Amino acid sequence: MVMRLCLILLAWLPLSAMAAQLIASVDRKEIGRSDTVSLQVRYDDMAGFSVPDWQVLERDWDIIDQNQHQQISFNNGKNSSYTEWTLVLVPRRSGTVLIPPMEFKGAKSDPIRIEVSKAATTAPAQTNNFYFEVEISSGTHYVQEQILYIERLFYTVNHSDESLSDFTVADARIQPLIEPRRFTTVVDGKRIGVYERRYAIFPEEAGTLVIPGQRFSARPSDRFNRRRGDVETIVSKPIELTINPIPANYPQAPWIPASRFTLTESFSVPPTEWTAGEPVTRTFTLKATGLTAGQIPPVPLADIPSLRYYPDQSKDGSQVSEQGLITEVVQSVAIVPTATGQLTLPAVKIPWWNTLENRVEYAELPEHQITVLPGSAPTASLANQPLMPAPVTDASATPINNQSNGASKSGSGIWPFIAAALLVTNLLTLLAVYLLWRRPVTAVQAAPSHESTAPNNDAHFLWRELKKAARNNDAVAIREGIIQWAAAASGEPMNSLAQAEVWLNDVRLSAALAELDATLYGGQENSAFNGQGLIRLIENAQKQTQSQRKDDALPDVFGV
Repeated sequence: MVMRLCLILLAWLPLSAMAAQLIASVDRKEIGRSDTVSLQVRYDDMAGFSVPDWQVLERDWDIIDQNQHQQISFNNGKNSSYTEWTLVLVPRRSGTVLIPPMEFKGAKSDPIRIEVSKAATTAPAQTNNFYFEVEISSGTHYVQEQILYIERLFYTVNHSDESLSDFTVADARIQPLIEPRRFTTVVDGKRIGVYERRYAIFPEEAGTLVIPGQRFSARPSDRFNRRRGDVETIVSKPIELTINPIPANYPQAPWIPASRFTLTESFSVPPTEWTAGEPVTRTFTLKATGLTAGQIPPVPLADIPSLRYYPDQSKDGSQVSEQGLITEVVQSVAIVPTATGQLTLPAVKIPWWNTLENRVEYAELPEHQITVLPGSAPTASLANQPLMPAPVTDASATPINNQSNGASKSGSGIWPFIAAALLVTNLLTLLAVYLLWRRPVTAVQAAPSHESTAPNNDAHFLWRELKKAARNNDAVAIREGIIQWAAAASGEPMNSLAQAEVWLNDVRLSAALAELDATLYGGQENSAFNGQGLIRLIENAQKQTQSQRKDDALPDVFGV
């Protein structure tokens, strides 16, 4: 017996010294939103008690079952062994979903791309033990309007190993309204357990918005968790909503869809007591129900020659309740009159769309007649002071959100210090211009130039070539350029678009790369493909993950 074990060990040693391979495969590559896919990962050696790191799957997949099988055999004096893991996965979203490479003991598998349709194809909507109830805002829905989503999962038995899918909606922003909670209720005289989640959904595009079915799985058990049944999985029915564009009768102004919107104002000095050269703080307060702070535009300021504006940073805050968002934005501006006499502050009218009544309404402020009294200091010099820009009123503009705790004080006591600071700033600017003018020209001539003969592994050069291909909308050159640039930027060898997709690690970018492949290999022209849009997605993906990759040279890969 001992002799036989020795022979086994001796036969196994040469194989373990060789570089083992790690191969991943799936039973199918097209599944429904609630279907499972079987992933087999095979390692050509004995793994013992070690396993690959499955955490790389957690971004897009839920692992609901897994097992391991090892085998060693001898044939004609040669030995062979392998370890195989089988995982049952459920996708967390629809679209093109990637199974990233697995790594184990120096071996690495290839990525696998799975197409997940939005339809739920196999799981039931309810069982005897579990069922869903979903509420959604009624009425007509518009782009960027808040839509309330309430989801309740009812259960009638004790259970374990419960799993509820993450709530995601394509082409929409999601705002959780409450932490998921668990409670009991009485239905038809029976006590029933409930899981509840609430979200605010803000559609970003007009058209059909699909809220995918939510998946719940659990293993029923008795009250002592001793007798456990098979895992039960249910999926709620998907919801399709029609999202309308901005109505044609809406004015040429920023789009404000809200159930309630108000505008008020206050002055630090009454309109009858203004003094030339003395600042007055005008404060606007905007309150909206069903909007985020970023959806509330700045209040427009009238261009009056005898007034100088010095806008302060806005302050905003949102209250999150079970019924959605209630946001308040405070905008302050210092006004300095430069001449005495009478002037008029025009009325302010901000259009907004009442989502409850489906009509245009206006938040208004009245006109003000101002009497500017002469001050003790001469006012002629005020006309030469730099004019700070008024808030942008274009519909595409987004106000700056500032939640700093240090609020600016409005009052005449601080303005001499501000004037002194402006004077020092102007002097420093003049000094800097003078030094730049005196700078030798040879310093500029000595700057290194970027030649087109840069090496192929230069990430700066490859990024410029990729942007050039994007401007020409050359799909073939874009695909090859992404692979080459990603390999240079990451420092890892790459020969496929899927490997670059794994490194870039962005959901929206994955869909765009799948569209790129469809353009090249789909058999027909895809007029929707946009190379410039793909570049912007890559830039956004890199900015989001830059802080997580400290060992990569990411700050330099976007060379000019």
